[in-house]
Amino acid sequence: MSARHLITVFCTIAIAITGAALAQTDFWADPEGSLPAGDFGMELVWDRDLGSGYSNVSIAGGKAVTLFTSGEVDVVAAFDLESGDELWRYELGEKYAGHDGSDDGPLSTPAISGDRVHALGPFGQLVALDLDDGGLVWRRDLGEEDSTEPPYGYTTSPIAVGERVVVLTGGAGHAITAFDAATGEPEWTAGDDDASYQTPALFEAADRPVLIAPTDRFVQALDPETGERLWQFQHTEGERRERTAHMVPAGGDRMLLWLGNGSTMYRVDAEGAEELWSSNVFGNALAVPVSVGDHLYGYTGRFLTCASAESGEILWRSRPPAGRAISAVGGVLASVGNKGDLVLFAATPEEYRELTRLPVLDRGGYAFPSFTGGMFVVRNLERMAAVRVDSDLAPRLAVVDVSDRIKGSFGSWVESVEALAESERAAAVVEKFAEIEPAPLVEDNLAHFVWRGEAADVGVSGDIAPQGEELALYRVAGTDLFFRSVELDAKAQYTYGFTVDYGQPAPDPRNPYSVDMGFAVASELRMPEWPASPHLEAPAEDAARGELDSFPFHSEILDNTRELRVWRPAGYAGSEERYPVLIVNHGDNLLRGGLMRNTLDNLVGASVAPLIAVFVPRVEAAEYGGDKADGYNRFLVEELLPHIDKHYKTDGENRAILGPGSAGVAALYASFRHPDVFAQAAAQSYYPIPPAQDLLPEMIAAEGAKPKQVYVVWSNHDYDLGAGRRADDASREILAALRSAGVNAVEQVADYSPGWGGWRGQHDDILAALFPAEESPAE
Repeated sequence: MSARHLITVFCTIAIAITGAALAQTDFWADPEGSLPAGDFGMELVWDRDLGSGYSNVSIAGGKAVTLFTSGEVDVVAAFDLESGDELWRYELGEKYAGHDGSDDGPLSTPAISGDRVHALGPFGQLVALDLDDGGLVWRRDLGEEDSTEPPYGYTTSPIAVGERVVVLTGGAGHAITAFDAATGEPEWTAGDDDASYQTPALFEAADRPVLIAPTDRFVQALDPETGERLWQFQHTEGERRERTAHMVPAGGDRMLLWLGNGSTMYRVDAEGAEELWSSNVFGNALAVPVSVGDHLYGYTGRFLTCASAESGEILWRSRPPAGRAISAVGGVLASVGNKGDLVLFAATPEEYRELTRLPVLDRGGYAFPSFTGGMFVVRNLERMAAVRVDSDLAPRLAVVDVSDRIKGSFGSWVESVEALAESERAAAVVEKFAEIEPAPLVEDNLAHFVWRGEAADVGVSGDIAPQGEELALYRVAGTDLFFRSVELDAKAQYTYGFTVDYGQPAPDPRNPYSVDMGFAVASELRMPEWPASPHLEAPAEDAARGELDSFPFHSEILDNTRELRVWRPAGYAGSEERYPVLIVNHGDNLLRGGLMRNTLDNLVGASVAPLIAVFVPRVEAAEYGGDKADGYNRFLVEELLPHIDKHYKTDGENRAILGPGSAGVAALYASFRHPDVFAQAAAQSYYPIPPAQDLLPEMIAAEGAKPKQVYVVWSNHDYDLGAGRRADDASREILAALRSAGVNAVEQVADYSPGWGGWRGQHDDILAALFPAEESPAE
């Protein structure tokens, strides 16, 4: 997934990626070697192609070991540390295919102990391999009887504790399992909770080793020899889960509980845990923080953050190095930035101080830099590289390029203001902004993002920034004006937000257009050639509007409950007419962020025939094209539609289903699984999700009934699916399959950025194609 869709990626895969993170001092580095004293630089030793995967790199015995996808299989492989040559590989089994925003491949990180490599594959393949040649020592395949499989596969990383290998397996009576390191036989099990993407940590408490195991709801302390529970506390409320919980040793008797929304510090021993402080520091990020001395370092959102281990107080934040993972070597921290630079910086509470950097990969990744013997090993989803630190090399630092700071006529005006005496500039800014239109200011393909107010730092992020970065705004000295000019596609639509003083992204206060994404509100930028969208505007106060019903609906088939919304057109109550039915996947999001109620109120009775729209939210990701796709279809056909037909005046012969992204996959899947039920379907930004990606082409090509119309929309700015694949490619492929099978396929090409704000722009065309009004209204 493209880094410019960082918010989407974070919501869909962040909880899984963190399972690959470890108590780093135990797993990620050979203890030999250190960094030089004084200044130093770095040089690339080797780099090589690598398959997709989120696993970190473990180092021992001159070998770098990691997990990745190779063709159609997942593998554990070892590489020579000096040359990068592959030494051996072990095939775990079939490839774990990415879904709902994730990329292909394993997520767990191997543990090396002595001459053994212990690794856990995404389908539960727990193996012990010989470090020298990769020979299989033993293998156990975890299943329903001894574990719980998380939605993104087995992700926790095994840890070696003496003569045992400990794995968070999850489940009643076996939340944690210790296996004999020599044979793979279970030695003890403990705990009653599901485990998702956490990894346990070994902690010394009063000279006694204690195994700290966070699971979805609890933190448990165990005797690593026997599995006896020493203490336990719940880190969530009620039945709520926190799949990302990790414990980070923080010096002395302190242990940091890192969660998706922040951190809590505890003082722990063999008797219990005492909370010291709790805050949102290190929240909304992918990187497990690290501890150096009395301070903690990690990411809070996009920003590198230093916090006091004693109090949790944030001491400083920094936009660079803009990475997703962090590791520590003595008093030096390492992170790979979004553009693929390996960046080393000082572990100091005073300020962010960069030591040196080197371009290594073509883009960033999710693995932290591993270190041994003066060498770092880094990887992303496509490549792996080794970098040597050398005191004979000069350090390289980031170069801030401001050559493109001034652009367009607005830039010329900025130059004229900066030519004034500093005492005169504020008045010139006030005069200018009394005249200009609401922001952003747009000149053809040039957008000027402006913010005014008292602040030390302002940034802009969203679809307008490359690789998910945040762009720093420039301040006009002597004024409250910050600005950044960006060249964009004049035909396109984007979303963005401002971050003031390293806070949370917020909408542009000068922009009247916004997108409610559920977890945040972003501003919408409509470039000059982006098609007008009057269907999204609120109807006039005196206009007739439809009614929106709301009620909970329980599915016996899926064993879950969701809140349904049903829109009925104006005049429905007094009519004897029977209405066609539209099923809207991701219904809650398309009502909120997609403004679909406005669209229906504005268009039904004009360009769109009267209809009933049923807005169906998703409960689990697997319902949309995943392993619960058939269950979701049964829910629609056997439970939901009979209920709608019973309680509403429906035309059972005229139904359609639509959705964007994964919801579009679900729409196409339903229409080909039940063409007699859903005669029409529409999908935006289609992308492959297993197993639907394999089943859907077979269903399209098969003999028999087909939907009478399938409407597919893709964008020139669509999702980057990784490995050189994009959602527009996937959309064109599915269109080719539809046409080859003789299906009436309608193609629409747009220039949106994929998201609720972009997708809503085509709803007028989609609805008019699925349910055209019988005749156009008189002019």
